[in-house]
Amino acid sequence: MYKYRAILKRVGIVLIAVGILDIAYLVYCISQQKSYSSSLNILAVVGGVFLFRGSLRAVHIVTWFAAFMLSYFVSVFILLPFLKPAELWGTEFRLDPVGLCLSLLLTITLIALHFWIYTQLRAAPVVSESFNSGHSASTPKFAFILGVALVVLPAGMMHFTRGGAAGAKAVEIARTQYGQDYKYHLTGMSWSNGNVRASLTAYNEQEIKPVQVEWEQ
Repeated sequence: MYKYRAILKRVGIVLIAVGILDIAYLVYCISQQKSYSSSLNILAVVGGVFLFRGSLRAVHIVTWFAAFMLSYFVSVFILLPFLKPAELWGTEFRLDPVGLCLSLLLTITLIALHFWIYTQLRAAPVVSESFNSGHSASTPKFAFILGVALVVLPAGMMHFTRGGAAGAKAVEIARTQYGQDYKYHLTGMSWSNGNVRASLTAYNEQEIKPVQVEWEQ
């Protein structure tokens, strides 16, 4: 019994610490008018508190979430080279090598964090105690599948959109509005009330900037 409680306390302390750091960084970004979004902060603190107190119900929830985030970030990391043209990656690295490296490091850190949380909560003492207490102790297969699907499906749809008529039209309109001095990479598209709105990244050797175009179907 003591061993499983020690594992829960260890994971709880890490989650609370990570959540507090994330909240502090969120406050900093707000004060500096920078955009920032995260899946941790308050949720990590709350989950950490319940685990620290030995809640086996929280074990199932946090394990599911860790499995989902682990598969999500691993899928993002694997697909990362294919999400943008090689030339755009090169331009990003040349213009802001520190920012790009920090972004990649953050992804790797999140993968390591969620892997550690998952393996800790799937350790034999925790699984055994959860099962004996009547809580779910099965592998969260759906969480893994959902995490992969939320990366692969949108990426696949966007890939086909870029190669279709709508993607070509978005780039054509962007060239008309923002000039021929940029190359354009489609990043998003939405349809509403007969209107099409597309988000693109415009880039050349000197700069990278987001642009939007809109037209009627």
